[in-house]
Amino acid sequence: MKLRAYAKINLTLDVTGRREDGYHTLDTVMQTVSVWDEVEIKKINKPGIRLFCNREYLPVDTKNTAFRAAQYFFERCGITGQGLSIHIRKYIPSRAGMGGGSADAAAVLHGLNQMFHAGLPQQELVELGARVGADVPFCVVGGTCRCRGIGEQVEPVSPLPDCWLVLCKPPAGMSTPRAYALIDQFPLSRAQATEKMVGLLSAGDLRRVAGGLSNRFDETMKLQQVREIKRVMGNSGALGASMTGSGSAVFGLFDSWERAAETAVDLKRVYPECCAAQSVDVGVKFL
Repeated sequence: MKLRAYAKINLTLDVTGRREDGYHTLDTVMQTVSVWDEVEIKKINKPGIRLFCNREYLPVDTKNTAFRAAQYFFERCGITGQGLSIHIRKYIPSRAGMGGGSADAAAVLHGLNQMFHAGLPQQELVELGARVGADVPFCVVGGTCRCRGIGEQVEPVSPLPDCWLVLCKPPAGMSTPRAYALIDQFPLSRAQATEKMVGLLSAGDLRRVAGGLSNRFDETMKLQQVREIKRVMGNSGALGASMTGSGSAVFGLFDSWERAAETAVDLKRVYPECCAAQSVDVGVKFL
């Protein structure tokens, strides 16, 4: 069984608080985009989960989100002694804020649900995903959603108006724990960007949506390469640009394929991890 696991971007990202257990609460609008990993799942005779990945530096044990997703699924369904191989061919940039690992986990949950005829409804897959990581519930659902809490509250909203995107991942960045530690040094934002974005999406005006892009991490981290990419995108016709997640990938919204394609080519000369893309209305696709 083969699946396509789509990446995500954050149109807005407000940090709304911090719980006693140390987890931060968010209010964010996420969007699935047409950059993906390929996930292949097979039953094998030897019991246990075996995970393989084309990026050797990524873990292939319980530190991997796809591995844990399979474990939690088997636990939930009472499946024991089953052998499973998971092959992941990654194309989503790593450490980019694009949810690559979360997308892979969501694909595993959808795939196993069908492979074992478990019949778990989407909400149960969302709940299983929340045990794996904060972005997994959204990746299970996909499309355009408002996500709150620590990511487990997923609410579909009006879709992103038709447009083209340019996605660019610079070498610069920082770990997610360090990014949150930096956030903690500043007062919490008033967390209005996401509420506003939901209304802008409902109105369906791309220019106003692009003007409403916001990311609390972008505001506090102020990475030079991120600022440079946003400058290039703006000068090349982007209606708006922002960093996604805790970075460091940047996306720009364009109303012209030609301008988006030209911008991607220009940026790719300096930043190899760059491409043009579109929005997608699902998180996972069966191939």
